Amino acid sequence: MFKVWKIFVYVFIAVSVQAQVAHEVLLLVNRNSQDSLQVANTFAALRQIPKMNVVYLDVPKSAYGGTATVTLDEFTKLIWEPANAVALERGIDSQILAWVYSVDFPIRVKTDPYDRKQMSVGGMTFMRNQMPGLSLVEEGKYLSKLFSGPNERLKLNLPGFSLGMHKNGLGMAASVPPEAAYLQGGLGKRMPLPSMMLGYTGEKGTDVDTVLQTLQRGKVSDFRGQRKGIYFVATDDVRSKCREWQYAPAMAELKQRDVEAVVVTNFPSGAENVMGLLMGAETANPAAVKSFAPGAMAEHLTSWSAEFQKGQTKATEWLKAGATGSAGAVVEPYSNPNKFPSARFFAHYASGCTMLESFYQAIACPLQSLLLGDPLAKPYAVPVEVKVLGAEKISRDFTYFSQATCQIKNMVYLYSFLLDGKEIQGISEEPSVFIRVAKMADGYHELRAVARIKHLVQFSASIDKPFMVNRMGRSISILPGIEKIGKYEHGIKVRVGGTELPEKLRLVSGELVLDEKIYAEGVELVLDELLLGEGPNRFRAMAVYADGMEVSSPPINFGIKFNTTP
Repeated sequence: MFKVWKIFVYVFIAVSVQAQVAHEVLLLVNRNSQDSLQVANTFAALRQIPKMNVVYLDVPKSAYGGTATVTLDEFTKLIWEPANAVALERGIDSQILAWVYSVDFPIRVKTDPYDRKQMSVGGMTFMRNQMPGLSLVEEGKYLSKLFSGPNERLKLNLPGFSLGMHKNGLGMAASVPPEAAYLQGGLGKRMPLPSMMLGYTGEKGTDVDTVLQTLQRGKVSDFRGQRKGIYFVATDDVRSKCREWQYAPAMAELKQRDVEAVVVTNFPSGAENVMGLLMGAETANPAAVKSFAPGAMAEHLTSWSAEFQKGQTKATEWLKAGATGSAGAVVEPYSNPNKFPSARFFAHYASGCTMLESFYQAIACPLQSLLLGDPLAKPYAVPVEVKVLGAEKISRDFTYFSQATCQIKNMVYLYSFLLDGKEIQGISEEPSVFIRVAKMADGYHELRAVARIKHLVQFSASIDKPFMVNRMGRSISILPGIEKIGKYEHGIKVRVGGTELPEKLRLVSGELVLDEKIYAEGVELVLDELLLGEGPNRFRAMAVYADGMEVSSPPINFGIKFNTTP
């Protein structure tokens, strides 16, 4: 059922605060799954992912049902090539630092007949579809450039960084150990591509409501990180022993940030407001925890916790119990600590990194990992506020000014700007942006201002400034009185302003074309709810002129809820 939600007008123009920045994420949606659409719609609204960054793919059920396993060729053709082609076509490929998969995607890539040499979809994404030596994958000896140590190959404790710092570098003047010299200039084109999946709803996974609740918990957790409630469970199980050496150093590191973690020998049954839990066991009972705090991460280092046709407790059980993130291996990993989150996950998390950033800095060999939950949860981030000053209507070149503030005094801020989802001014200390209208279409536009603190963890905020351009007298608006014309279809009529008439009318949601018709007086565009899916949505009407100008109306923000009653 189509329903206009006035509240969502404020969702889309409100300030969004993050450590990892929303426009650096590419959100992948399976258009063949209503569950995938609903989860993606909810995540995009909660995290203000630009519509430009939402990519719809055609993934058949044969690829995400059952074992949710694809061949390397299928991964390439169904996911890797089309997603990258869309990002390149839209001109946003250079700004993307991470992929986020909605539900109903494959989780495993059959890279070898031998099970232990197969990789996760996240692993192939991380490697940018370039297969590494599979013996390194099997033995956990591949060393991620994002890993912050320590292990047998990187005997350092590197601090937490934002993904952008990994890519762009600290600057050649920075003093770093020789083993980490790559941090000075950054990884640049060698930057891997981290990813997370918002949930798993296949066999022995969760239902969609659990995924939506997980995302809500992630949003609620922002800036509310608890100072206690992290448990490291130490037992005689080899799965526990292999990671036990990490606990004391991690506890000391957390204590420096006034965060308490404790080692216990028994599972913390009945514990409340648990912020984190690491253990090693074939089976676990996450439901025995009385409550998890928003933003919590829990993981139990066992074989097959993300291979859903095998025995042993699944990673999804932690999400059912109330955690916001978890991890598991999609094959038999054995008790190899390089393939699982280090206890230093919580040190990165406590420094203000997002869930995704913390995972990738804590896993030395993430190539068989399935990471689940809210990738942008940031309980320990520093809140930043940003505002934009400028006109709501322009007909000539104009300068907009941005200003950032936070609770920490005397900070240096870095600014960047996006116009209609594309970056038009890169990161610098310049708080203003000059908008040239000569090549802009009339109608509705959005300027997004992003402010970051100049810091290893670039705490940031963004705000969208809507404005109208009028240089040729062209305009289009959506008329009230939207008419239901079918079970899922609605008729949309528009008013075209100006002396010229367009050639075509188009109905769009972001970059997704919902309908297109030749212009005629009174023509009706059709909105099909099934193309959009349940949850928060928005659409615009566009008038396309003979000279190629595409004039946009202001958006209508609304929600869709399908009526499932007989």
